Amino acid sequence: MPNLNNAKLGIVIAAIGWVFAVVFALYLAYQQQTQVFDPDNKMAQTDWLQSFHATMGIKSKGIELTHADTLYIVDENSCVCSTRSQPHIQSLSEYALNNDIHVVKLTPTPALARLLPAQPAAILVSKEQQLVYAGPLSKGLACSSQNGFVELVIANLRAGFNSRFINSDAKGCYCQIS
Repeated sequence: MPNLNNAKLGIVIAAIGWVFAVVFALYLAYQQQTQVFDPDNKMAQTDWLQSFHATMGIKSKGIELTHADTLYIVDENSCVCSTRSQPHIQSLSEYALNNDIHVVKLTPTPALARLLPAQPAAILVSKEQQLVYAGPLSKGLACSSQNGFVELVIANLRAGFNSRFINSDAKGCYCQIS
């Protein structure tokens, strides 16, 4: 009987080792595919919103700045992270429109890269032209609404609270804008 117990113990040890190896491999994969949204603090500039409007030529595009809360979604379906975020972008756009927020989709440009390091991203501006939120749509690998930031910020804005949140430290799946 001692050999049978040793065999069972060996199987248990092998199974535990396999579980640890899988968990460690998943951890490494997560670390390699996630990054900090703004590691160089590009978004820490003073007058960030004014620089954003000037860089994107918002007024020249005929977008009125004073009549509505506006959500700018910066995305170009050009990388894995962006592709993963498409369902979230769709649901976020619908949520914003249902909350009387004008939605403008912007394509990343080299000029924008000086202000906004990565995509997919969102900039929410109140009808009073105050920055409400700037940063990634969500955190984590899935880029999903379950890990979203913008929905909460919209809910807070509708409740009368402007968070003025520049979210540069989030860690997730983001594509650098170049």
